[in-house]
Amino acid sequence: MMLPNGERAVIPESKLRDYVLSASHPVGRHHAERFRRLLGIGPDDWRSLQSFLQRAATEEQVEKVDRAPYGMKYVMRLERDSAVGKVTVIAVWIVDAGEDVPRLVTCYPE
Repeated sequence: MMLPNGERAVIPESKLRDYVLSASHPVGRHHAERFRRLLGIGPDDWRSLQSFLQRAATEEQVEKVDRAPYGMKYVMRLERDSAVGKVTVIAVWIVDAGEDVPRLVTCYPE
């Protein structure tokens, strides 16, 4: 299945730059270290990651769907080329109850 309304997916700059790519965020720093080491991506590269995720939201299949306390959660496994070969990036989206637009919750290289 495809991500519902993937063409309207919300991927905030702050989610990417200040969370998943931030070496100083208490939780995100673990994601940031893997993005840097495996894909050579840092906070200044958030637009590239955003573009990758936006394309995936409209072109890639959802692997798993779960009912979450506040809506429906969708998980995607995405392949991205890197200097070390193909890297799998997990992207987690939520469509909040009563809404119809997916929003990025998190993403990280596996």
